[in-house]
Amino acid sequence: MQKRWTALILAALMLVTTSCGRTAQPQEDVSGSAPDPWTPPASSSQVEEEPEPVKEPPAWETGRTVEHLPDNYNGLELPIQGATGYTSVELPLWADPADQEAAATAVEEWEKAEEERKRLEEEQKRLEEERARAEAEAAAQAQAQGETSSPSASSSASAAPAEQTTPAPDASGGGETAPAAGETETAQSQEGTSSAQTGTDPAQPGETPAAETPAVQEPAPETPADTPDPSGSAETPAAEPQTPAETEPVEEEEPPTLTDGALALVASGTPFTVLREEGGWWQVAVTTDYFTDEEQTQTQRGEITGWLEHKYCLVNLPDVIPSIIYDATNSYSSHFRSCGKVIPEVTGEAFYPSKTYNERLGKMEFMMPVLYSMAFKLCEAQQSALAEGNSLILYEGYRPHEVQTKVLNSLSAMTRTDPEVKEAVTGAPWRISWFISGGYSNHQRGYAVDMGLAKVSETKEYTTGGYRYVRVWNYERYEMPTPIHELSRAAATYTAPVTINSTTAWKNAEMTQAMASNKPALGLQRYCTGAELTPLASEWWHFNDLSTRSQVLDNQGIGDFLISSVRSAAPA
Repeated sequence: MQKRWTALILAALMLVTTSCGRTAQPQEDVSGSAPDPWTPPASSSQVEEEPEPVKEPPAWETGRTVEHLPDNYNGLELPIQGATGYTSVELPLWADPADQEAAATAVEEWEKAEEERKRLEEEQKRLEEERARAEAEAAAQAQAQGETSSPSASSSASAAPAEQTTPAPDASGGGETAPAAGETETAQSQEGTSSAQTGTDPAQPGETPAAETPAVQEPAPETPADTPDPSGSAETPAAEPQTPAETEPVEEEEPPTLTDGALALVASGTPFTVLREEGGWWQVAVTTDYFTDEEQTQTQRGEITGWLEHKYCLVNLPDVIPSIIYDATNSYSSHFRSCGKVIPEVTGEAFYPSKTYNERLGKMEFMMPVLYSMAFKLCEAQQSALAEGNSLILYEGYRPHEVQTKVLNSLSAMTRTDPEVKEAVTGAPWRISWFISGGYSNHQRGYAVDMGLAKVSETKEYTTGGYRYVRVWNYERYEMPTPIHELSRAAATYTAPVTINSTTAWKNAEMTQAMASNKPALGLQRYCTGAELTPLASEWWHFNDLSTRSQVLDNQGIGDFLISSVRSAAPA
């Protein structure tokens, strides 16, 4: 009997062992749904699923460092070659950077010539005005002189007839008197004698000598133009009035522009692959739509290679600083709240595309762009954090303006119905714009980030294109003064507003008690300010790069696009 029970037990054990050794077969998907577009290629050997981070906040420690520190490639953790970039504004794409210089020179020369032309026109106008003024003064002076001399002229005119009248007999006998009748005949006899002596035919009695009375010539009668010539000669046509010759209007030449000679104008938000860097330029490969015939009726996709001025370009941070922990919450479930309360139509919303497969890193990753020059500051801050066993958590870089507007409108509406939120957001000395800007914020411009901090417990090494890089594998998030994106005075770094565009004003500001007593928040600020990033008075998580801002003031972005794809490739 005992042997029988022993045999049964052995058989059961063999059955259990056989079942556990079988491989579970995947179930066939019969749902008929399309495959997930974000699923990475099956052939990729680097695809790994990251474990969920520990939820409990860790204690702050000093004197730690991570096991593997990243390499440094010209100030970044990976070379820029092969990274994805985005235009922050519309930019000309050049076949050669020298073409941009030629266009700029042409514009400068035209502007100088235009200034000289305007100067000459103004000088000519001034001379004409002076001439007209001088003529007017001369005419006025002549008129004044004429009015002064007019009384003497009138006296002369009235005196002239008196001189022609026969003078009256002088009573004293000293004056000339009119001859008597007999004296007239004697005078005529004497004139006749004189004429005979000189051989001149004397005038007949009663006639006036021709020399003394000139003949009066009667004017010829005017003949109408259409009256026929009595002599029978041909009629001479009347001269027609002459009109100036008509000339075609001269078309003014269009002034040169800063984009003359460019291969194309690349719209803001266009993704491209960085091929190489020279000075302030990137050579890039960009896919664009363009017309294929003069009628512009057909379009096709084409790859264009050219040069872009990179100070106006964003770079996808995971491509160049892969050790940072990226968590773009606004891409899948927004954390925006106020006083811990849900903001209607904002909290929990997904505002833009989330993770996508990144060929360069061989994994699904968030898209997190900032202006290129800011990437170096963030890399420096991350190096400081890793050296103490910590890592930056990047929640948001570029933010579309439509997201900014939506949050502002919803929070504003909330302040009108919730007194607690109104006081927390608009109570003195704060205004709502300190928590969510009503215009274009630095997030739209490309030189602002929202960050937290984590305690690193494990890192892993990887390579791409032969370059080594490090990723944080296990970590714990530190507890900060408030949760990320708490829009109220509870999240303030300082007790009052601080000039936003000053790199030093924050150093003299008074910290809030919540900020001053939070070591992880102080550590985050130390890492960032050590890399020349500037904190925001109203949000412990927000840092600006004001030196990058100064480089793009002439052509800033306005956040008029979404980031939805990457073109990343392994660095060459």
